[in-house]
Amino acid sequence: MLFGTRRRAIVAGSIGLTLLATAGCSDADAKNQPQPPRTGGTLHVIVSAKPAHLDPQRIATATEANVSRLTTRTLTTFKSEPGAASSEIVGDLATDAGRPSEGNRVWDFQLKDDVRWEDGTPITCADVKHGVERSFSSLFSVAQPYAKTYLAGTDAYTGPFVGGNNGGKGLASVECVDQRNIKFRLSQSVGDFGYTVAMSVFAPVPAKQDTKDQYDKRPFSNGPYKLQEATDQQLVYVRNSYWDRKTDSVRKAYPDKIVIEANGDLATVTSNLIQNEGDFADAIDLDKNVAPNFVQQVVNDPALSARAVQGSYGGIRYLAINSKRIPNLDCRRALVYAFNKRKFRAAAGGSVFGDYANTMIAPQLKAHKAFDLYDSTNNVEGKPDVAIKLMDDQRNAGKACPTTLTLAIPEQKDIRRVAATMVETYQQIGIQLKVNGIDPETYFDIIGNPANQNDLLWAGWIPDWANGSAVIPPLFDGRLIPTKANATNNQNYSLLNDPSINDAITAALEESVPERQYRLWGELDEKIQQQAVTIPIIYMKALRMAGGNVRGGFIHPQFGQPDLCALGLA
Repeated sequence: MLFGTRRRAIVAGSIGLTLLATAGCSDADAKNQPQPPRTGGTLHVIVSAKPAHLDPQRIATATEANVSRLTTRTLTTFKSEPGAASSEIVGDLATDAGRPSEGNRVWDFQLKDDVRWEDGTPITCADVKHGVERSFSSLFSVAQPYAKTYLAGTDAYTGPFVGGNNGGKGLASVECVDQRNIKFRLSQSVGDFGYTVAMSVFAPVPAKQDTKDQYDKRPFSNGPYKLQEATDQQLVYVRNSYWDRKTDSVRKAYPDKIVIEANGDLATVTSNLIQNEGDFADAIDLDKNVAPNFVQQVVNDPALSARAVQGSYGGIRYLAINSKRIPNLDCRRALVYAFNKRKFRAAAGGSVFGDYANTMIAPQLKAHKAFDLYDSTNNVEGKPDVAIKLMDDQRNAGKACPTTLTLAIPEQKDIRRVAATMVETYQQIGIQLKVNGIDPETYFDIIGNPANQNDLLWAGWIPDWANGSAVIPPLFDGRLIPTKANATNNQNYSLLNDPSINDAITAALEESVPERQYRLWGELDEKIQQQAVTIPIIYMKALRMAGGNVRGGFIHPQFGQPDLCALGLA
């Protein structure tokens, strides 16, 4: 998933967490634990920008996915527990994680008894079917590709709002056996489909409450909270009285109210959380690490470090290279060779925020293959001499590389500071880098349009589940690049559309033996890196500051953030 993203033959425990003695989040001896969360109170959650999407079918980023679980339940979901358990799925609205048949091409799920919407009406198979079907509509863009990729018979289907919904038949590959039993028919064998339906694109939506493109502003809730108020800078969630804790083993739902507030001034936010006064004592920074100028203070002060929530996960920060605007392979390779990862990481706050990366599949995933095509492990400051030679060779061959490029970033102070290191880096090889700062709230929608005019794009990815199948297809399958002129849901920012890679993706998805599938994803990662369409920079770690009254925090690998479902107040 983008994170500003997000997401499984998944092996439980394949993503490990390293936690500080955080506020109620480590699994150390109980005697060493702070006071656990209590029920009640108002939790304040700070985000760098208000989530662009609340509609479950439109969720694109890790922050949106994290917030979505307050109001949206799915057939399955990830456990809300620290450690290895967080990589495991359980039945959420469904009684279990699914029952495959016909060689993993058919999957059956049964809804739990007494799961209800915020108005008290029961959740039915028809709601699940409508939720999946609406993801095929042209009225809005859908980021997660899994319904279109995996379900059978989707080529000509255009959603429930036109043509009488396929003459009243809807999408035939989602079948309501009865009100509680759902059958999915897939176009290929998918062994980890139980993880796939944990994605919000498979969330139910009741047809009577569906306001189509306006559903983004106020989705109907089946989770522990419902949206009470939404402004430009704030979302206020209050309890949903029809949510029943007995049917939901995952969401702790400690606070009575959760206020999500947008504030992109990272240094001020970190300072206020450190001072721990007023509402900031009951607050946590959800999606931004501690500001770089405060890192050493937090790490070296036992009282502050005890309040920080820290963990590693399978996320990667990378730069996408637009292969349509820079079609010359050696010109792209020059950009990879020249990149200075040391300066980038130092500006971001240092090693506490990540290890240097050479691959797109992180080491926490079993599909990871260790390789270093551009010798960056031994040259973290880059190899500008190699980059200059590549560019000189192209110029001498009459194929001069561009000397002015545009870099897209979310317009935030901390990202501007990191982008400045890239400007300096590329000046050394004669390239002027123009930084295009974009409103953070709409950033991923804008760069999600394949027609955007940026050469380099700031990006990050958290796998939707712990396998290469949640990294390589969404980021590099050229068949998923949307063709609509106004599309905002592209995640293949490099616009790579290589038939041999597309075919290899299909072969890997169809491989039923997990160990062989892992190997295929790792090989694909290396083949894609040979195309120089991304610059992997760091395998990310999180260090999030919390107020002294916040409890229950741990970094969930699904989001690379503190799990909102576990947070409460002392």
